[in-house]
Order: sequence, then C-alpha cells, then structure tokens
Amino acid sequence: MIKKSLLFLLLFSINFSFSQNTDSLIISKVNTYKLKYKVNCVQDKITDNQGNGFEDLYGTRNFRAILHGVAYRGGGNNYYHRTDKRNNKNPLPMDGLNNLLENGFSTSVYLYRENFEIAPPFLTHKKSEDTLQYYQLGGNSLSSRDSILMLTYNSIVHENIGPVYLHCWNGWHQSGYVAAILLKQFCGYSTEKSLHYWEDCADNWTRGYDRIRDSIRTFVPLEKYKISKELSDAICPCYNDSRANDIVENNNEQLKSLKVSVKFPLDVSDLPPSVSTFLDEYANMLKENKYLSVEVGGHTDCSGREEYNLTLSENRAKNVYEYILVQGVDSSQLSYKGYGETDPKKVCSNCSNCPKEFHAINRRIEFKIKNISFQINFEKGSTKINVEDKKVLNNILSILSSDDNIKIEIGGHADKGTGDDFINENLSHIRAESVFNYLKDNGLDMTNITFKGYGSKQEKYGDQRDRRIEFKILEDE
Repeated sequence: MIKKSLLFLLLFSINFSFSQNTDSLIISKVNTYKLKYKVNCVQDKITDNQGNGFEDLYGTRNFRAILHGVAYRGGGNNYYHRTDKRNNKNPLPMDGLNNLLENGFSTSVYLYRENFEIAPPFLTHKKSEDTLQYYQLGGNSLSSRDSILMLTYNSIVHENIGPVYLHCWNGWHQSGYVAAILLKQFCGYSTEKSLHYWEDCADNWTRGYDRIRDSIRTFVPLEKYKISKELSDAICPCYNDSRANDIVENNNEQLKSLKVSVKFPLDVSDLPPSVSTFLDEYANMLKENKYLSVEVGGHTDCSGREEYNLTLSENRAKNVYEYILVQGVDSSQLSYKGYGETDPKKVCSNCSNCPKEFHAINRRIEFKIKNISFQINFEKGSTKINVEDKKVLNNILSILSSDDNIKIEIGGHADKGTGDDFINENLSHIRAESVFNYLKDNGLDMTNITFKGYGSKQEKYGDQRDRRIEFKILEDE
C-alpha cells in the first residue's frame, strides 16, 4: 500500500512538473510575440487600414491581437497594395502569406470563399522546416467554428505551434466575429462584452449584422477547449469595455439600418472597399423584406463647383445602386438620385472655413425609405390582423421607430366584391384603424402617423388582393 502511494505521488510530481514546464514554455512564446508587436489591448493595430505600420507583416490590413502569441485578426491588403493592387474580395496576397511564415505563424484562415482557389494550401520556409497551412473556414457553421477553436487551442497548449491569423477582407466584421467567439471561449468574456468588443473593433458599419450578433449571443464556451487561468491571464489582451453596464440590444436590429449613411473619400465616386461587406448585408436585408423600397441618395461636401458636385453625387448613388442590384435585389425596391451639396448633414456658413470632419460627414450615400407596400391578408369582410401579418408589422414598427421624422399615412383598402361603396369605405377605414392601433399599442409614437380608408376606389389587382394596407410616405426628411 505504501509503495503504491509512493508511486502515485511520484507520477503526480512528474506530471505536475511537466505541466508547469509546458505552461512556462508557452508563456515564453506568448511573451516573445508581445515584445515583437508591442501592443497590449484588443483595439491596438499593428498594421493600419492601408497595410502600413509594421513592414514585416505587409500584405495584411488592420492586424490586431485576439490572443497574444496565439491568434490575430485582420484583413488582406489587396485593394491598397502598393504593387499588386487587386479586388478587395480575395485571399491574402503572397507577400502577406510569406511574411506570416517569417513571423512564425503556423496557420492562416481565410474567412470568406471568394477566389480561395488561387491561394496555396501551404507554404514551406526556405531556410527551415517551418510551414504555414492556409485554410478556408467561414466560422458560421458549427463544424467550421469548431475547427477554428481547435486550431487556436492547439496553438495555446503547444509551445512549438505558431499563432493563427484569422482574416476577412477588411479585418472588421467576420474576423471580429470569430475573435469575439475566441475571447468568449478563452478569456471568459460575457455575451454583452463580446458584442461590445465586436462593435468597438469593427471600424465601420455594425448596424444590420444580426447574423453575427445572434451567433455571438448563442455561442456557449466548450469544456473540451478549457484552459488554465494562468494561460488565460497570459494570452488575453486588455479591453476597456466602456459600455459594460449597457443592456444587450434586441435581436431585431437589422431593419433599423434602413436609413443610414455611407461615407466616401474626397472626390471619389467608386465604392470604397470598406463598404462592400456592409452593402452585401444591406442587399440581403432588402431581399428578405420585399415590401420595402429605398432611395440611394448621393451627397457631396460644399468644396468644388455645384455642377461638378451634382454629377459626383449622382455617380456615387448610381454605383451603390448598381452594386446592390448585382446582389439580386429587385429593381422595383431601389431608386437613386444625386443631391450634390444641397442637403448637408453638417451645415457651414462659410465653406472655406468648414471643418474637415464636417466635409467628411457630408460626403456620403444616404438610404431613405421611399415606400412600404405591405399587403395584409384580411378575410372577406374582416378587419382582424392574423398572427403572421403581425410579425411583419413588428418589423415595420421597428423601421418607423428608427426615424423620428418620417410621416406615414396608413391606407386601408377593400375589394369590389365585398359590398357596396358605403360598406367598402367603412371596412377599409376600420382596417387602417386596426393597423394604426396595433402599432400604437406596441409603443410606436403616432405623432406623425395618420390613417385613412379608401374603400375600393384605388383598385390595383381586381381580386381579393385589394383587401390591403398600404403605408404611404408623406415626408421622409
């Protein structure tokens, strides 16, 4: 019995010593990268939006630490590349991959699919046996997300495995999403803190990305990838969450992004690469809500001639309009118009003395709601709103709540087969009032909203589809 106890203590001592030595080697690796990149917090950039700032990592953009010495996030420097400029929607350029290999990285992960077939699956160092594996993993499915967690975990617990570079195009949205998952898993971030991190480090548009928010919310850290507090303390960067006491926002934020602005650089009408991912998401939102119509409005600052600015604003609006159409949005949902310098968000009494930040805000594309054409499926002679239509009305309520200035008339209609003009007028009025009261009862400020019954005087279809509700925009400024 004594011999067995001594044997057990000896084995425990050996294992404990081995674990301590292993952790010590891993922490040494982590400290090497901390010293190399000289950043402390999650917001600190090692390369900037043009890929500059750390020449040994050229080929990347917005390079930032997720976990010191273990995982980093960013984009691919394609659009801004000095010598090999190409479309933003590409994997890393070769100098970016080679520089990661030179920096000791063992893995790089491309988080989108476009053009990945042109990238090498791995690279081998010319002077050593080191290799860099290059994978395509989106992180959206359970299996691909688990693969990213596994690659990161292996880099944490093995001192001879280099860091992982997780990149999208700009280094903002998808790389921010997988980074939030890793911080939730390995640094103990709460759901609220993970969401705030993703928003704070997105650098651009975060409104409308419910897919990402929902994935962050629903992720629960996995026991199989649990690490010690000592390792967690060593690898986790600092993050000052200024909204630590904020309430987690509601899931239905997507439709609130209808009336938003997209900034443009000075004298540029071509789409900046920073907005392409946002426009992809915006197009998806319009495709899912076909009752919505928006205007793409182009605007400029006040510098330059009025005629030139009008043309510039039209070109900006047209380029955005055409991009969204290519994503599969029906043309009936879109229009575009150039406003030149006539509708600034920041007004200057003297253009020559106008602050640069005012000019930057005024150079924009602005989406405005032009029409909400939703047909409620009333039964013959009925004014009752069914459950499915209430779900859509909840979305419309979200849209109207996001714009204090929008003025709406709720128009009720009837089909000619229901009854005579008197009955139809009364029925359509009650239908419009029912929708008005539903929105009011659910908290919408009705100051700028009215309702009216049109009977069957504005027939559109000639059948039961004329039992409908239409939202007419009276003023959307």
